[in-house]
Amino acid sequence: MKSKGYKTFFRTLGLILCIILVVGLYVLNIIVSQKGLDLVTDSFELSSSNINGMLSSLISFICILMVLIAHKKGLISAYIFQALNIGFMTTEIIRHHNISTLPGIFNGIVSVVSVTLIYIQLTRSTKMAITDYMTGLMNRRGLVKYIDNKVLDKNQLFLIYLELDNFRVINDNLGHKYGDMILRIVAKRLKNYAGRDVFVSRIGGAEFAVLINSKNDPKEFAGKLVDNLGKNISIKAGDESITINITVYAGISEYPANALEADELLKFADIAIYHARKSKTKKVLFFDKKMKDELSRQIELEKTVKDAIEKNWFYLVYQPQYTLKDKRLRGFETLLRLRLPDGTMISPGEFIPAVEKSEEILEVDQYVLKSALEEGKNLMNTSGRDDILISVNISAKTISSEDFVEKLQKIIFSTGFPTNNLELEITEYSLSDSKAVTANNIKTLRSIGVKIALDDFGTGYTSLGQVLELPIDLLKIDKSLIDDIYEKPVNRDFVDAVIYMGHLMKCEVISEGVESDEQLNFLRDHECDFVQGYIWGKPVPFYDALEICKNT
Repeated sequence: MKSKGYKTFFRTLGLILCIILVVGLYVLNIIVSQKGLDLVTDSFELSSSNINGMLSSLISFICILMVLIAHKKGLISAYIFQALNIGFMTTEIIRHHNISTLPGIFNGIVSVVSVTLIYIQLTRSTKMAITDYMTGLMNRRGLVKYIDNKVLDKNQLFLIYLELDNFRVINDNLGHKYGDMILRIVAKRLKNYAGRDVFVSRIGGAEFAVLINSKNDPKEFAGKLVDNLGKNISIKAGDESITINITVYAGISEYPANALEADELLKFADIAIYHARKSKTKKVLFFDKKMKDELSRQIELEKTVKDAIEKNWFYLVYQPQYTLKDKRLRGFETLLRLRLPDGTMISPGEFIPAVEKSEEILEVDQYVLKSALEEGKNLMNTSGRDDILISVNISAKTISSEDFVEKLQKIIFSTGFPTNNLELEITEYSLSDSKAVTANNIKTLRSIGVKIALDDFGTGYTSLGQVLELPIDLLKIDKSLIDDIYEKPVNRDFVDAVIYMGHLMKCEVISEGVESDEQLNFLRDHECDFVQGYIWGKPVPFYDALEICKNT
């Protein structure tokens, strides 16, 4: 806002100076014409008509300068001065029958044409700079400019930020040609529904923005936009007709309650969209301060994680897993912990969800794999146990990376860790993103002896059909299903069904979060294979894990 204020000030100042200069030249031109002043020196001689021509040329030049400084105001000023100039010179011809001012008239006419053409070109260039070429809507720059002009009125405004969910999948599957076609259809729908009085723009990608005033109910208006844009789209792809299902989310920010500048309004509305997507149930959300605080904490945690990788603040703990039948040690799940130099512990429940939203998760997974395999190899060699498994959690982003298997093989080779003793835990969510790459990675890993465990099974992300297609070795029953196993009969039935399904799929089944004898007895009665939980072992440091290996 300050930079915009400075620009406006200097443009206005420049225009005023040009006007003063033109007025001075115009007055001088009149004096020269009326008094017939000639300029004679030893070197040259200038007649009054020549001086008039030079002054007219200077006036024309300054008129062009005014249009460049302040397009519309400069054009109007140029028209006024050139009209006066041409009028005065025409009067001189009529009154005194003196055609010496005739060149000045033609110069004035040429000047008017010139400033008009320059104005048209500047206007066209400006419009192109703020227009999205694909949809014909205003682009982000145009939106920011429009908001900056609107906020000068100090009236309440609402920015509705709209995003088409998973649009990248449409581009990947159909191609950008059809993706562009869908964007144009969505833009047309948006423009038609919003109406002429509502400012509509395309921010970029599959993101749009609508600016409304307080006369409209923003939540109701945004809800109708989401419903209207979310209707299925039918397009022709060759000889086939394809129906595309569109899901739209909206975030709303308010001027002046949330922000005073366009960029902040956009940022806050975008944050609201993120929370709407995360909620899975609400497609329209207002921005609030809590969201801003969460964003600040997210940024802070991402920086902390970067520092932790570089400065070795991470470390691993090991939670033992046992056979339920005879309490024989199966192996350990490695769990990541973060301790700051001052001794402060950051909960995994806080930093892991935060880092999973960023690209830092790929580096964290590499760190965990390398550390787990190095320490796991040491654990096996020192204890003399070659029958224990080391289980490592892998994020959805990592397992769906095309180069993941190659990177893992390099770690296995450098550490000398036996692949038959490695188990990778993936979540059900991993199977909902980049399915083809993920499935291919899982099959490749199984072919080299690495075991695959499906973590948090029963949280509802995956269909049974997807699981059946993959070579899964172990199903992990989510702790949330075990916690209320005696308070909620449906949980008991579900756990029983998971154990049965696991065995039907030739998988073994482990239940995590077991903390009571009642839970243990229930799982034993229903033939669960393994257990993991506080009842038989909390997560422990490396040397305590070594003692467990030696004594179990």
